[in-house]
Amino acid sequence: MKTRMILKKAIPSIVMVLLLCFPKLSLEGARKGLLLWYQTVLPTLLPFMVCTNLILAMNGVAYLMAPIAPIFRLLFGLSQNGSFILFNGILCGYPMGAKTCSDFLDQGCISAAEAKSLYAVSSFPSPMFLAGYVMSKAGQAAGESFLLPFWKLAVSIYLPIFPIFFLASKIYGFSSATNQSGLNNNILPFSGQPGLAFDETLMSSIEVMVKIGGYLMIFSILSQFIQELFPAKTLTILLIAMTEMTTGIDLAASLSPGFSGILLILGAAAFGGFSGVFQVKSVTKNVGLSIRHYILWKFIHSLTACLLLAVMEYSPFL
Repeated sequence: MKTRMILKKAIPSIVMVLLLCFPKLSLEGARKGLLLWYQTVLPTLLPFMVCTNLILAMNGVAYLMAPIAPIFRLLFGLSQNGSFILFNGILCGYPMGAKTCSDFLDQGCISAAEAKSLYAVSSFPSPMFLAGYVMSKAGQAAGESFLLPFWKLAVSIYLPIFPIFFLASKIYGFSSATNQSGLNNNILPFSGQPGLAFDETLMSSIEVMVKIGGYLMIFSILSQFIQELFPAKTLTILLIAMTEMTTGIDLAASLSPGFSGILLILGAAAFGGFSGVFQVKSVTKNVGLSIRHYILWKFIHSLTACLLLAVMEYSPFL
């Protein structure tokens, strides 16, 4: 415990020394992180975040999930609110699923067991990010050696939801029978004035986006230092992919052509990087949700996704 406190106090000082000693690397890393946030993350995530918050503000979850919740209940045994969390996490991408999961648990809209099970599978790259950025980088890595269909990439990312959720539900003791109807059908209404719903929603969304931009900038600077300190190609790609997802994906596409590069890209997208971990942590207010457990689940997701893609790629039937 004492060692951890010393490290927490020492790390900011170490970072400050690095920033002062290597100003060019720091500037380049900050520039890349902010450009990435402005050009890729902001336009793909902010509209979904605003819409999600508006749905919650107008208490419209029941209307949105009416045709979808029965499917999620059949597949996962989720409540209507739990179905919305999983749907929101898949559609919007990092870190919206984790944020909604934490908010709903705080409001008493889902049980602790359901929240912990969903926390394991609530954060993914969004379909827009997958079809746009990840698919283009996978195509760059593949070159002309082979064609990777988008459906294989999507299946590799989203199919592991099933085994991971069922494993998590066994560990955390969640089952459809444990859901209490009075608990799980409760959505607290928007706390502000109705006329200010959109303004409140927009400001809340922008606040989260600023946090995400800050973490992207910090971890992009760290990625620049890693590239400088570790010239070995494979080690550098792995370290950066674990540090910041998009930077690692871009580096894998440039320096690791072929199927190995695609696996690195897929693994980075599934894990989300420690930048994504810190983003999830920043929007998770409930102490009952463990970020350590979340990291473990993301490692499992990354390994499962890579294994699944390798099986599909080398299977004679696909």
